Amino acid sequence: MSIYDERNTPAYRDVYRVYHDSFLNQWWTAAHDQLIADLIEEHQWNWYWEFPDSIKKVTPEYLVNILESQRNWRNKALYHARTRAHETGLIRRIRNPEQKECPLCGNIFQEDSLPHPLVKRLGGTNHLDFCAPCLKVCLLRGFYLAPEKKVKDKTTKKEIIDFLNRLTVVLERVPAQNVGQGMYDLIDVPFDKRLDLLRVLKNRPSEERVKKVFGSWLKALIEAGILVDGTRETSRGTQTIALDGHTCLSLGEKTIDDFLYARGIVHKKEPRYPDSNFRADFQVGDVFIEYFGLAGDAAYDVKIKEKIRLCEMHGIKLVTLYPKDLIATSKLEKKLSEFLSHCFL
Repeated sequence: MSIYDERNTPAYRDVYRVYHDSFLNQWWTAAHDQLIADLIEEHQWNWYWEFPDSIKKVTPEYLVNILESQRNWRNKALYHARTRAHETGLIRRIRNPEQKECPLCGNIFQEDSLPHPLVKRLGGTNHLDFCAPCLKVCLLRGFYLAPEKKVKDKTTKKEIIDFLNRLTVVLERVPAQNVGQGMYDLIDVPFDKRLDLLRVLKNRPSEERVKKVFGSWLKALIEAGILVDGTRETSRGTQTIALDGHTCLSLGEKTIDDFLYARGIVHKKEPRYPDSNFRADFQVGDVFIEYFGLAGDAAYDVKIKEKIRLCEMHGIKLVTLYPKDLIATSKLEKKLSEFLSHCFL
């Protein structure tokens, strides 16, 4: 049984032993003790996992470079800082972990039973509302199971389609194949929506099963009616509202808009092409972004060629996106970063 299967046992045992590193002792200051206090305030019992990276904030760069050149430097910094936390009494600022009821399974769990990677995914120790076993199934399915213990995925075609449609409703955008697996996918998501999303992800089919049944994630989205040549028809039409309030004409557009908004990339909706009545989908600085979701339609393809011609004529940088570019967040980021590298620093 791994630490990801526990509900009542602390994920990490804080067995205190005195450890002073002679090199760190030479330049340790009050600022480093204050750093410990700040990390305890923010991360409580998981504070020491953050210390090795945070030490750079209060330490001259040349000393950090020397420290990082040493073998096992992270462990040295971590254990030295834990010793300081005990010696200064800062350790007493850590609150007692609470017992909570997981809304996904109804079982009681202790807050400090969640491993640090799951705590980070939830946004810190003030957002520990779900138990580790449930989060393991929802977010890390298959990651911590030996091959011989993995259950063969027999999800049916109908069940996969139902899953995709439920996921789309919760996300309000085209679902990426790896949704939920990113370190920051749940950050800033309100509790109610987070609960709905995890409930859906609990029945996530494996990527292998989706590929076997449909051939690819993209084909599954199309067959589920989520991407019909890039749009999703509903009783109210195809218009959707992005997170920043922009009106989008398809879920594909909304996915791109939400992507830009989440990264703080300032963008304009529907800028006009010079000397034309055509409008682009987005503009970031001097770059136009077009989502050609209906590519393949004869009349639509004529418009695509005309927009490309206008950009070439007026020296406008153009990013062309298609449904296949929305399958994974990493793929969309790679495509956009080629033209918007200054926004991804």
